[in-house]
Amino acid sequence: MKTIVLERHRRQTAIITITNTAKQNAFDAQLLRELGEKLDAVGRDSTYRVLYLRGAGDRAFSTGVFLKDLVEFSSTSRARDFAVLLESTMDRLYNFPKPVIALIHGYALGGGFGLALSSDLRIMTADAKIGFPAVKIGAILPPGCTERLISLVGAGYTKELLLTGRYVAADEALRTGMVNYTVRDTAALVQKADELAGSIMEGSPHALFMTKNTINSRTNDLIARHALYSPDNFAYLSSTHDWQERISRFLRRKKTGGKK
Repeated sequence: MKTIVLERHRRQTAIITITNTAKQNAFDAQLLRELGEKLDAVGRDSTYRVLYLRGAGDRAFSTGVFLKDLVEFSSTSRARDFAVLLESTMDRLYNFPKPVIALIHGYALGGGFGLALSSDLRIMTADAKIGFPAVKIGAILPPGCTERLISLVGAGYTKELLLTGRYVAADEALRTGMVNYTVRDTAALVQKADELAGSIMEGSPHALFMTKNTINSRTNDLIARHALYSPDNFAYLSSTHDWQERISRFLRRKKTGGKK
């Protein structure tokens, strides 16, 4: 079943929607590969000038990596391959040749918000929540996500968010620069995105691409320093008893409605 849908929203605007609603738009390797295919399709089509990224349903933009998969890696090499795929997909989105606007509603957690961080602009509904709970399950946020978050809000605030795993409401996200705009509801997400896209498309496509490259270059240099060892860190953590136990315990609590 397809978990990524590409639609033409307006003549020059594409929408990619994550449709894995049964899992709150969490992603696995197959979903990431499908996302890569849709990015390639939009990138090749010169009639598209702007891309929107969103999650289907009313519960989540994306809750990040599907946790059940994290306890079912058959080897550290499989875990490493997944980490490489995740980082490379987010890099492709970050360096996409056309401006990308993330439309955030519901929950945007961990690598789910990492997809939004890889976008150029972020719009968030007033009742949405952002969170980075990786440490709670014995995992780490992908280094690329971490560097992009630092580039937006600074190292001190990033440390607080990643070390505590607490949730961030829309007003705080706007105040701290995690998102560019907040709106009242999901209908207003598209309205605001259309307004921004209209302004963006007044610019030259080549100038927009070069502007993105210039702005992204410093963060890309920092991310490149992690490229060799970050998948190994992920693979190592996936092999630890703490990782397995924490994720299994979290999944059991979800099944019983949060009861211990």
